[in-house]
Amino acid sequence: MKASRLIEATKTFAVYCSGGASRVLNFYSHPKNLSTLRPQKVIYDGERENVMDDLVNMFQNDLIVFDLMTLTPEERRRPNTSTSRFIHSVLKEYEIEYLLCFGEKILKKELLTAYAERLINFHPSILPLFKGLRAIDQALNEKAVFLGNTAHLMDQDIDSGKIILQSAMLSNEFEDYGDVLELQYPMIKMVLRDLLNYDVNESDVFLELSGRKKKMLMPDCCNHP
Repeated sequence: MKASRLIEATKTFAVYCSGGASRVLNFYSHPKNLSTLRPQKVIYDGERENVMDDLVNMFQNDLIVFDLMTLTPEERRRPNTSTSRFIHSVLKEYEIEYLLCFGEKILKKELLTAYAERLINFHPSILPLFKGLRAIDQALNEKAVFLGNTAHLMDQDIDSGKIILQSAMLSNEFEDYGDVLELQYPMIKMVLRDLLNYDVNESDVFLELSGRKKKMLMPDCCNHP
């Protein structure tokens, strides 16, 4: 399988992020990730100037900022639709095949249909449990035994598409959100390796977690759609 994956051409992809964009900034703070797994474009729809500055420093001209305040009042009243249309336009303009989603907006039907099975969301819970916003807090409030993450294909329902990959940790070892979210970094590499044909060395998959002391559960490859 590894040999055939290296023969296939890599797929182009963009990243969509919001708010503090912590997962994107942390993942690409590793020079090797930035040089070998770099997205063609990064779409940011947040309003934090310090985050935009960090993203510009990291991605330079490949960063595209979507500012709702530049839209008409009617478009601003429909932020999910407006954001989806903007993302769709970027993907078409730059002929990008896949989108990795770390953003806050709910993407809408036109984009979901046009890029069926090519929009991959990274959600911080073990789906189908704890969908939507503040998923880690939901799990903690419900005293879940495990916390974790899911990479899944996006469909027209919230956090309900086909599951590609999941990770988990014991909730009694939780200290901060980073304990859970850092488990997404090897997941990103597996998605890029197994679905988008990027050359990722086995030794590099868990590089960011090499010093982790807390237990974790994670497969070594993706479930292909």
